[in-house]
Amino acid sequence: MQQPTAEPDRRDEDRRQEQIRRNQAALEMLREWDQEDPEEQRETWEFLKRALDEDRPGQRPLFP
Repeated sequence: MQQPTAEPDRRDEDRRQEQIRRNQAALEMLREWDQEDPEEQRETWEFLKRALDEDRPGQRPLFP
């Protein structure tokens, strides 16, 4: 009977480390978003609503 190799364990560890790196990047992005200016966010939302409603057919706005 052959001795199991450490290769599967190494691949698992590589995948685990990659997932940790991705999770940390996502957390950093969320922290940055949380730090953004609330007033700028409101202005951006108002602009976006107007832009989306501008091209809608009929008289019913998407965001009343």
